[in-house]
Formats: sequence, C-alpha cells, structure tokens
Amino acid sequence: MSIFPYKIVKVTEGLYIKRSEHFVYSDFGVRDTNTHGHSGRRFICTGVPGTGFIERESESHSYHIFVRKLLAKQRNNYWRLVFGCEPSYKKELARAKTALSQAQEPLRRQILDCYVNALTIGTTEELTERIVRGIKDKIGHKSNKFLVSVMSHYKNKINQMGHDMRSVQLHVQNTCTPEQYEAYLKMCEAFEKMAGCRRIWFANEKSREVYQQVFFDMGVFDFIRADGFLPIMRDSRGVTYYLLPTHMIVARDTVDFDLVPLKNLTIVCQELAIQETVEVINSRLGDAASMVRIPELNLSWYFNHVRPIMYFVGAYEELQKTL
Repeated sequence: MSIFPYKIVKVTEGLYIKRSEHFVYSDFGVRDTNTHGHSGRRFICTGVPGTGFIERESESHSYHIFVRKLLAKQRNNYWRLVFGCEPSYKKELARAKTALSQAQEPLRRQILDCYVNALTIGTTEELTERIVRGIKDKIGHKSNKFLVSVMSHYKNKINQMGHDMRSVQLHVQNTCTPEQYEAYLKMCEAFEKMAGCRRIWFANEKSREVYQQVFFDMGVFDFIRADGFLPIMRDSRGVTYYLLPTHMIVARDTVDFDLVPLKNLTIVCQELAIQETVEVINSRLGDAASMVRIPELNLSWYFNHVRPIMYFVGAYEELQKTL
C-alpha cells in the first residue's frame, strides 16, 4: 500500500526524479510500438494488465458511455492508490502463478504459462514507463539534451522489452493448423461487422430487465497475441467470451476461465418473425431483427440487423469444418 503518490528515485548519476506510484495504463504487449493497428484507435484496459479491447468507431451513444466509464476508472485517484484498488502487475502475477500451479488442461496451462512470463516482463516495463514519464515532467517545456538522452535510454529499454514480450506471448496461429487459422481470420472479419451493429441485447432471465444492452469488440485476453485481435462477446452477468481458432474462452476473470472446444459448440442464427418482433418491442428490445443462440452454454443475444449476423454464423460454421 502506497501512502505517497510519488517516490524520489535515482535514474542515473546526479539525476533524481519524482516517479509516480500510480499504475500506468498503456498498450504495451497488446500491439507493437509505433504501429497504428485499427486506425490508431485506443486500447481500453478493462482493469487488469493484458486484457482489454480496441475502441471501435460507432454511432451508438450507449457504446461511447460504456467506453467513457472504463476510461474514467483509469484516472489517477489517491484513495484508489492508498487502498490498493489500482491494477497491479505484482498482484496479478501472484494470482496467475497460483492458477498455473493448479491447471491441468494443456491449453489452459499454456495460456497461463505465457501469461506469467508476459506479466514478469510487463512488471519491469510498467516501472520503466513511470520513470520515462517522471523525466518528461522534469523536462517540462525546457530544452535539456542531458534529460532527453536519459529518457531515450529508457525508451530503448522499453522497445527491447517489447521484443522480449513477443517471444513469450501465446501466438494464436501456433495453436492451430494453417487451414484453421485462415478460416479463423475470415470468421474474425465477419465478427467485426457483427460487432458494429448499433444495438446488441443479451437475454438475462435472472435480471429484472430481461434484455440488457451489451457490446461486442475485438481485443486481447491475458496478453494472447493475435493478428487483428480476438473476438469478444459479453453478457450482462459479467462473463466475457473470447474466440480462439479451436476453443472459446469463457472468462469470469483473467485466471478463472473455462475452455470450450468449438467443435462441440453450436452457434445458431434466427431471423425474428413479425409476431416475435412485436413481442420483443413490447419487452423493451426496440428494433430487434435477429437472434443468436449458443445452446450448449444457454446464451442468447438479439441484434437490430440480420445480414452481418448470418454472415458471421456462416464463417463460424466454415471454421468448424476444419476442426
């Protein structure tokens, strides 16, 4: 637990800076430095290092509120710092090591083993990032070649750690055959179009509001490396679903998750009939036009479009044929 928001540290001979004790949010390990994947859109950390999503362009006011709420949690807050409520590589690393020691399934062990290695590198990088920001604050609006050279030294360290991170991460293409990976990329492309639907509702029978709005995105889970990121489906109960080429990750949090083989997972699309649409409107669903069900997990989502949904389900079925 930190009492002071910063610490005086020595970064080189004759140079001391104020290093912030607040957690530094960044997209380190998520995408390469100086790249602008997804048109340079922001990476939104969902509270734990190595897990989050890429903000997408949307006309949905609800989606923008959803993103702003997550970003608001990233603002420096002294009381969150004092009570240890900010993200922590150290805490997450301890949790991941415990989960790894108890893991039995090969793929689960592989994910957690890579996650532990990535967190180990990320711990050092995040501390280095704080030093860089401390040097920037010391430079201010003045020109100081010495401080700039010191800052460049630490930035080079971060770049090197970026290379190290890529070598320890779980790469999606290494978990499947080339044929499966090609089909997976096509499914991801179809998923992005489906995620762009203006409204998506989840049928939550245990909630007072049976149909609750949720959002689909492309993102990352436990620093898993993927070209174009992982498809993310959410329900209104706090569970997140990530699609891999051969499995679906049913994640309650970063170390508490199940792996469901896609070959045993059916995704069904149904276009709503006129009578059903009227009933849905009366249930506050608005302009729902189609429904997606995963019977094995008892999950149902409603969408205000039809064509992108059917396109995704078709691409998913093509992926299943390769399994």
